[in-house]
Amino acid sequence: MKGSSSQANLGLYFLISLVTAIAVVAVAAGINHAWPIFGTTSGEKTVAVVGQVTPTAKPTPKTVEIDVGDNPAKGPEDAKVTIVEFSDFECPYCARFVVQTQPQIDSNYGDKVRFVFMNFPLTSIHPYAQKAAEATECAYEQGKFWEYHDLLFNNQQTLSDLVSADPAAGPIKVIESMKGYAAQLSLDTAKFNDCLDSGRMASAVQADQQVAETAAQDAGLESFGTPAFFINGNHLGGAQPYSVFQQVLDAALAAAE
Repeated sequence: MKGSSSQANLGLYFLISLVTAIAVVAVAAGINHAWPIFGTTSGEKTVAVVGQVTPTAKPTPKTVEIDVGDNPAKGPEDAKVTIVEFSDFECPYCARFVVQTQPQIDSNYGDKVRFVFMNFPLTSIHPYAQKAAEATECAYEQGKFWEYHDLLFNNQQTLSDLVSADPAAGPIKVIESMKGYAAQLSLDTAKFNDCLDSGRMASAVQADQQVAETAAQDAGLESFGTPAFFINGNHLGGAQPYSVFQQVLDAALAAAE
């Protein structure tokens, strides 16, 4: 019985040691696991952690200055509040903002707010987002950015279905649809088609992406995805309901008085 007891104690000790070792390894892995700055999507935002995951409290994002250059904008340049949006034309949450929330902001805030659009296509998961961004730049060149912007978002499901139905030929059909939207808006289609086919607007889209990455890092954000907004330099992420924007915009206007 004594030998059996010793063996049982030894077995229990081994089991406890094994469990403890596994726990230590798991904790170490969790603390030291690093993620790329911009990664995959989860819900309304891109899961993308800057640096290492640690158990410490999250820092408050910093207010940043964003160089918007000559990007498409509406609203007076001297508006007290500026909203800068980083968006992806294949992102369903971006479309939800455009369809549900942006019209309410435009209607209720009017000239009090300036809205600036910047491209941030998530090309790793959205196969036509890059060409869609380039297409809007081509439309912007002919003075029809916002009209083209609205057409792309309003037809997002149709374009996505083309890709889903035929992953090989779908992207080509999407580009043909984009050219059709240009004709629908009475753009110079020869000029538009050449612009889109040449890929010469890719550098403009890339410039927007670099601005987005800089803004995320300067703000000290642990995550960043689409749609992402900076309201007077303060980050607001995800397709938030209008009520959230209303609170933030009212506070920003009050602070600017």
